[in-house]
Amino acid sequence: MFNLVLDNTIDREEFFKAFCITEEYFNSTGLNWDELMKIYADYITLVPYLEKEAEHIVSKLIDSEGVHSVRRRVKRATHLVEKIIRKGRKYADRGISVENYKEIITDLIGIRVLHLFKDDWRGIHCEITKLWDTKETPQINIRRGDYNIQDLKNTIQDLDCEIIVRDHGYRSIHYLIGVPVTKQDEVLVEIQVRTVFEEAWSEIDHLMRYPYDVDNPIITEYLGIFNRIVGSADEMGMFIKKIKKEFSNGKGLEDNFRELDLKFK
Repeated sequence: MFNLVLDNTIDREEFFKAFCITEEYFNSTGLNWDELMKIYADYITLVPYLEKEAEHIVSKLIDSEGVHSVRRRVKRATHLVEKIIRKGRKYADRGISVENYKEIITDLIGIRVLHLFKDDWRGIHCEITKLWDTKETPQINIRRGDYNIQDLKNTIQDLDCEIIVRDHGYRSIHYLIGVPVTKQDEVLVEIQVRTVFEEAWSEIDHLMRYPYDVDNPIITEYLGIFNRIVGSADEMGMFIKKIKKEFSNGKGLEDNFRELDLKFK
């Protein structure tokens, strides 16, 4: 895709064309292209270590109670440069450079932990916080209208989490941890915990919105409908889990489905 030359730099013109970046926009960011190429060259040497560390994190989480599956990705070098440019002034004002980019970019490694039922995340939360020190307060991202906020705060008051309400319907719990990948380098890792239904919605939402249709009203409306369906699916999953538990306690099939019928009328 890119014309890479011997000194591990990117063909600027081809890169801008591939990522729809204009010279005018780049100049407005205050970033320095030569410094970006230093970051690019340094990051390429780091990627093999990140790949190994990502696998190590997955191996620690995959057998945890409540975990359905774990996905991981290491950011591509070209996508790292594109992200810095896209964030533009935000990173330029922080003086991003080859010396500090590993402290500024929080998702060089991204981990997604998927679970089946909404309440499974509590056990996963305990496992993550047992294995690693978090660099910031874990964030519970919810859709507006999903919960009574005060009730949710009461439910999680023992977990030291921050609640973030997202108007676009994004649901996920975020953790930021630091891991050493070499003697000299510690990188930040973003761990996202969500249900399999939330993951499906998030993947489709990202595909439809980015990079050009973030505010398209038609797409937003239909993704909102899909989001509400996902929320209902998670509720149904929790109710089915409850039914199974009631069966084990001797409650009859007829009683369970009468309750189910009343809930969704």
